[in-house]
Amino acid sequence: MPTIKTTKTKRKDAGTGSDWKSLVQGFVGNVLEQMSENVSHKIHAWLKVLKRKTIGAVMMFFGLAYLLIGLSMYLNSILAKILPGLGYVTVGILAVLIGVLISSDEVK
Repeated sequence: MPTIKTTKTKRKDAGTGSDWKSLVQGFVGNVLEQMSENVSHKIHAWLKVLKRKTIGAVMMFFGLAYLLIGLSMYLNSILAKILPGLGYVTVGILAVLIGVLISSDEVK
């Protein structure tokens, strides 16, 4: 008879051990799933913002190009009497100087 009690005790302990194990695995699984969903959501939101900023930057680039072309054509029509093409050269030099100032490493 003592062997039956020890067997029942072992089964009872084994049952509670597997219950704890499944409880911990379930908890860890839920935590990891929630973290995965949070990371996925944040990446999706970041990509949406990145797309909007990229489209905005491309549109600003095209707008700046048209602005500089228009400005150079306007200056060329005014300065063509002095020297043909002087408006294009002037705007080109201005664009290069602005680019150099923007890309310089010195912060004032």
